[in-house]
Amino acid sequence: MPHEQFQPDRTYDHVYLLFIDTAGYSSIVLANPRDRAAHAFDLLRDRIAARVGQLASGHRCARAELWSWRGDGGFFAVHDESESVARDVVLEAARAILTLDLRHLRDEFARAGVAGGLHLRIAVHKGTIRHAGPGGTGAIHSPDINLAAHLEKAVPRDCVAVSEDVHRTAGGYAPLFEEVGEHEGKRVFLMADDDRPGAARRAWLAARGLAGGSTVHTCPERPSSTEKARMLDAAAIEVLDMGTALRAASRRLVTTERPAHYRDAVLGFLRRGGRYRCYLLDPVSEAAATLARQYQEDMSRKIKDSLERLGRFKERYRGEADGLEVYQTGSFPGFSALAIDMREPDGLILYSSYLLGTSRYGMMERGDMPHYLISPAAGRVYRRISALAEARVAEGGAQRVL
Repeated sequence: MPHEQFQPDRTYDHVYLLFIDTAGYSSIVLANPRDRAAHAFDLLRDRIAARVGQLASGHRCARAELWSWRGDGGFFAVHDESESVARDVVLEAARAILTLDLRHLRDEFARAGVAGGLHLRIAVHKGTIRHAGPGGTGAIHSPDINLAAHLEKAVPRDCVAVSEDVHRTAGGYAPLFEEVGEHEGKRVFLMADDDRPGAARRAWLAARGLAGGSTVHTCPERPSSTEKARMLDAAAIEVLDMGTALRAASRRLVTTERPAHYRDAVLGFLRRGGRYRCYLLDPVSEAAATLARQYQEDMSRKIKDSLERLGRFKERYRGEADGLEVYQTGSFPGFSALAIDMREPDGLILYSSYLLGTSRYGMMERGDMPHYLISPAAGRVYRRISALAEARVAEGGAQRVL
């Protein structure tokens, strides 16, 4: 790229940082021969660098450098003694990359036989940087670089995000962006590749959720026995399995189908010395009777059938199954849960709330309800669910029956 280089041992104010990242890079790499994928991302780099270079030349910008590129993305540092020049270069480049270059690149990827969809995340921030080292080969230092890099990771795909620092001085570009939320204490403004009203706000909410939210992995329905077996294979100390009747779990333990992934995972965990505790409703409790009326089914019979199957499993495997403990309680927790090493810092809980009652719209089966996999990183969600599970375990009404 033309123009001056950033000089060593100098501090530059109002440097515009343009970060670009490929969303779904790994899927393209895995779906294509190595040389084809490498060529595709070289094309991406060259096209973006050409766009920034063209605009920098047109605006006679003093400094516009591709500072770093690592396969799927990188960042540019743009500066001029007239701040509006650097601003215009970066914001025009961001808009052109999103609305023009991305579409042309997708067409070129398709013509070159590159499998997979190309999507970009673009972030713009500005700040003061300190340059150290000879010419463009040195390093630039600034907390603003970290903020820009973190903002880029938060951007929904096919969108441009700018920090409040950039938006404050964006001038005629400001109306292109909608305020969508905050990130690391900075207000964020977003432009989506969609000119419908509210499109940027919807994209941000879909990607980031509401304020105070937690990262939770959602399954639209009860995960398969193979997926639950993966959880059990990861358990080291204790498994807690709680529900109303545990009908699905008990059936998997005595199934004659092969392969029996879930049963084998339970046996493997027990053979490792683990403790597997099951909690279900007392079949003669008031809670069981209430659920039977609401669901219009013989809840007592379902629970007794599960207990019979759990007993058969323990009888068949005898000493190997000593770590399986079965308890009944008179309380209904309102959710089912499969937790592994719940008290440990790397515990996991798979849970699903029950949908109680019936209506003229019908009733969802519990297996059809969404299930959520959470870790301690989910914060209050994890603490509350684990506290509810612990309360059911600790209450005096729990009675061991197997």
